[in-house]
Amino acid sequence: MAKKFRRSKGQGKGSNHEPVIRLQDLSKVYDGGPVAVEALKNINLEIYEGGYVAIMGPSGSGKSTLMHIIGCLDVPTYGSYFLKGQEISRYDSDQLARVRNREVGFVFQQYNLLPRLTAAQNVELPLQYAGVSVNRREEVVEKMLEMVGLAERSHHRPNELSGGESQRVAIARALANDPAILLADEPTGNLDTKTEEEIMGLLDELNEQGRTVIVVTHDDSVALHAKRTINLLDGRIV
Repeated sequence: MAKKFRRSKGQGKGSNHEPVIRLQDLSKVYDGGPVAVEALKNINLEIYEGGYVAIMGPSGSGKSTLMHIIGCLDVPTYGSYFLKGQEISRYDSDQLARVRNREVGFVFQQYNLLPRLTAAQNVELPLQYAGVSVNRREEVVEKMLEMVGLAERSHHRPNELSGGESQRVAIARALANDPAILLADEPTGNLDTKTEEEIMGLLDELNEQGRTVIVVTHDDSVALHAKRTINLLDGRIV
């Protein structure tokens, strides 16, 4: 990563800083069946720049819905979502896609790498979508892969990489556009204990450098890396 700066730890809250994420009286209702399901109920939440947050909860607690809204994959039914001070609660799908590409880096349990592309080409994808020049893309890809310790594996395809290496490529891809937040959904769910610690150590390091990291997990050992834990139950923060 090009930037090697430090911000305040924990929530990163400063006296003159707006939260990078603010959810205000936010609810999500799914009304596609005979009975409406309220997946999130009056959520109020602030996360500041440089925060390291774990979102936890049992199946059906609403954590996936919350992740989708924070990641601009969905919008709330009621309430407001402010990202970097900008209300995006009522954005249409095209507007949300632009915000996702610029401001949110995703890391998934299944890695979601394209199998026919090399590690470098996978990292390059979000830069292409953002219209970054070829020369700049090459420079960023090289830096990202070096940051995650995979510079020598840049021409390998996913089937030639281990699970840990694949997740490192996914992290490099997530950070390519220098997003405001890194959103990791069960990032170690497919990894052995040793590789889990390596990946969580990388996320710890990114946070120490000032990156806002949000991890959605059911694993207590993963949540312990965060500086703040948000527990959901039946669509509410408890």
